[in-house]
Amino acid sequence: MTMRRLALTLLLILIVVASGCLFKPPAEVRFSVDKTVVAPDGTLHVIVFVNNTGKVGLTGATLVLGDDSFQILQEPKFPDVLPVGQSVQLVWILKAPAIPGYYNLKLSLELTDELKRTWTGFYGQFRISVSRDVLPSEEVELDVKGPGVLEGGEVSTITVTIRNRLEVPVDLLDVRLDLLDGMKVTAADALPDELNGEETVTLRYTVKAPYAYRKGYVSAILRYRIGDAEKSVVESVPLEITWRPWEKSEETLREAYGLKYHWITDRYLVDGYWADLYNSTPSFDRAEIRSLTLRIIGNTSSEEGAAERLLSWLVSNYSLGDTTSTLEPEKILLQDRISYAEGQILLTAMLRSIDVPARVVTVYNGTDCTRRPVTEFYTTDGWYVVDIRHSFIGSLEDYLASPYFPRLYQMITVEGYRIVAQNPTDLSGHGHVDITGDFTANLEDRLLSVVSDRLKPELRSKLTMVLNNLNENERLYALFLLASAPNDEELNRVVEEYSTKRMEQNVKTMYEFYRDMTWSDDFTKYWRIFAGDVR
Repeated sequence: MTMRRLALTLLLILIVVASGCLFKPPAEVRFSVDKTVVAPDGTLHVIVFVNNTGKVGLTGATLVLGDDSFQILQEPKFPDVLPVGQSVQLVWILKAPAIPGYYNLKLSLELTDELKRTWTGFYGQFRISVSRDVLPSEEVELDVKGPGVLEGGEVSTITVTIRNRLEVPVDLLDVRLDLLDGMKVTAADALPDELNGEETVTLRYTVKAPYAYRKGYVSAILRYRIGDAEKSVVESVPLEITWRPWEKSEETLREAYGLKYHWITDRYLVDGYWADLYNSTPSFDRAEIRSLTLRIIGNTSSEEGAAERLLSWLVSNYSLGDTTSTLEPEKILLQDRISYAEGQILLTAMLRSIDVPARVVTVYNGTDCTRRPVTEFYTTDGWYVVDIRHSFIGSLEDYLASPYFPRLYQMITVEGYRIVAQNPTDLSGHGHVDITGDFTANLEDRLLSVVSDRLKPELRSKLTMVLNNLNENERLYALFLLASAPNDEELNRVVEEYSTKRMEQNVKTMYEFYRDMTWSDDFTKYWRIFAGDVR
């Protein structure tokens, strides 16, 4: 009887393996590099072809380098979803080692799918020579030329020159420009089907820069064929895009900010409830505030850069406390000691004065809308938050993944508060809009994205394993804990050293113990407990 069961079990295993159901990779993955000889500190490109052969869409790809001598300079943007049956070509830009020699560049790719599963097992390896003697390509060469610096909204030309160094024709399959986020091609020359031996062709692309700060690389990727062999060549050039709204016309600002433009010109900074409470009028003289603000921000190249300099100026020029005496920015400027609320009002006025959309954001309990004020300012990439009390500045996503948001989340979900943006048209009572959804929608995915970016690529699948064994509330608590690590080094150390079982148990124990308590305003306290560093 035992032998019969064993035979049946073996037969079943053979059927499953033969049918391909035991393990079916979700994708076909092919690695290549554009060169195997590179100058010290030079750039090379890792080209990864991903064909979704699985059963659900793919949502992300992470390249893991097996050699710390190489550094990833720029990662490609993966499609929101790569549907089943479709493929994508991804290009990573790497910086080569500074010391000449031979290096084994070991690569692995991790894929994530719509079910939040992580797939591994895709590997590539290349022998790279780092040498000061780099010879030009003997086949097809690319040369990309364009401006080194553009202003937001500026239109310019990028040229791509294709040179066939062979004596025989090559088939040109396609050429693609990988631009910085938000850049657009408005006109382009057509790619010829064939390039004869020792022939050269130059393509011109008209591009428009986004109304945003960017710094990175623009790449051209050419696929060509020689006989039956299909090949790729890549070339990249650096580009910086500056965006100084205080130097732009009203027409340009309206185009750049669209429906958010009114947050520049709105008359009042906070509503009538504030005005009645403090017997003060929350408006200001833009011209007077603007001249001082421009001196403070100097030659900065973005809205975020301007906000950083203003925050630094505020915390170094004022003693900050909790007693508010006025809502008028001109009077706040003259004081030596101001409240955090006055600081946020002044900062909001200063940003508006230099044509950056900005607003005061608070919490509201149905009566009082003055608690926990912060400033939000708008960029093409979305809202940014400045929290003077905690010297925090960053994108809304970064704020959600900061130690200062979990307590606010508890106030919303447990204590019934709402997050509101001060938006009065007059000073008759409350004048604000509910923006709670901006902070809570898809919160788990947003936190996971920020925490994953802070982790080493090889640790991300470990985090996924931990989260898969927690319930919804425990997952959020776990992400709040990890996001509150004081630096990336400590976060990676703990995730690397702790087993998945230990992390799961710590999260479950801490959540059960603290969930009904009022959480600290600074969640770093709980990170220290989680990490075993109790002070």
